[in-house]
Amino acid sequence: MEPYRLRRWRRGSSPDKVAFFTCARPGRSKSAQGHVLDDIVDKWVKRLPNATEMSIVSLLGRKQNLDGVSEFSFYSFCGGFDTLAERHGRPSFQQWLDQRHTQRGIQVLEHPTIDFQLVPQETLGAAATDINRLLSAGRTVILMDSGGETRTRTVCKHMAFVEDTRA
Repeated sequence: MEPYRLRRWRRGSSPDKVAFFTCARPGRSKSAQGHVLDDIVDKWVKRLPNATEMSIVSLLGRKQNLDGVSEFSFYSFCGGFDTLAERHGRPSFQQWLDQRHTQRGIQVLEHPTIDFQLVPQETLGAAATDINRLLSAGRTVILMDSGGETRTRTVCKHMAFVEDTRA
């Protein structure tokens, strides 16, 4: 089911609901590896929380166990930090969303990391700064990594967020 491992979070010090969610990258519910078709990504986008002001904060970067391949290599789009050779003329994730989901007005911010490695303190700080700024501006924020678990949880813990399991 897309988006895989979609979870809502709140500030640990507050009972207030916040429009902050974490999840896995598009298509992760189908496979940990392999090409992801555009229609799967379309479903992922359509099933994100309904919001007029949405930002995706991506932690996608490189796979550790696949010779450092880009985590965007599974898609018809690329990441902003992919090399020119990896891009192969593909649009960026932001451009792809702008073309296919214009009405959602989704903004993408990238903080690339390496799967199965600790998130560097500098990246934690930069992601936290962006997330706090976006939430303060009233935007719904989706934080994603490959599996929707380890790196996203690290950022949430760094920011003192706890999973909001209330209905």
